[in-house]
This record gives sequence, C-alpha cells and structure tokens, in this order.
Amino acid sequence: MKKFKLLVIFALFAFSAAGQNLAMNTLNNYGNTISTVEKEAIVPLLNETKYTYKYKGENVVVVFSENKHVEYFNEGKYFIKSDISWVSEDECYMTLQESNLPNFPFKKGIKLKMKITKIKRGYIFYESTLGGRTWEGRMRKLY
Repeated sequence: MKKFKLLVIFALFAFSAAGQNLAMNTLNNYGNTISTVEKEAIVPLLNETKYTYKYKGENVVVVFSENKHVEYFNEGKYFIKSDISWVSEDECYMTLQESNLPNFPFKKGIKLKMKITKIKRGYIFYESTLGGRTWEGRMRKLY
C-alpha cells in the first residue's frame, strides 16, 4: 500500500509538472517546443539619448538608440559603432561593428560590458569591462 501511495504521488507530480509545462509551452509543426510566455520588456536607462564625455581633452558625443550605440570623435570625423544588447535596464553588452578611429586596437565582434552604477545631476556613472580590463567613467546628458 505504501508503494502504491508513493506511485500515485509521483504520478500526480509528474502530470502536474507536465501540465504546467504544456500550459506554458506549445509544440510547433516540427515537434519543437515554443514558449508562449513572453519575456518582460527591458526598458533601458539609455534609450534614445545623447551624452558627452571628455577624451584626451576633447568632447566625445555618444548616441544611444534602441539597439545601437555610436561614439563620435573630433566633431564627428571619427566614430565607433556598436550593437547593444540590454540584459537589464542598467546593464548591456556592446558588440563592436565598425570604427574609423585611428589606432583603435579592437576588432569587429569584440564585446564591451557596461553597467550603470549611478545617475546624478544629469550624469551617468558607469563601469565598463573590455578585454579583461575594467574602468569607471561618467557621461553628461546633452539636452
């Protein structure tokens, strides 16, 4: 009798888990599971905004759009363009796509991780990691 109760409990648990899985997922025509639960949309803190920071005494303009990031140097003569993938509202990965900045040491495809640590008085404070090196910086919002 004890084995029967354990078998019933196990069966109920298995069917319960399978039922939950079925309710949360569906199968496509090829037998692959497709999630019907949508992920909560991430609203980045730096969406559709412009910032500036100083580099070697000159202003660099940084433009964030939905999934792109561009830094303009020397009044727009040079640039760094990246794709952005937001993992939370304050953390993203930027994948380098293109740059014409002289002596720029990084190649297409390298990823930079950026974490926003604070927003205060129109400044964004962040921590970036690239190629095993981490540094802190700040950008001022352009209005």
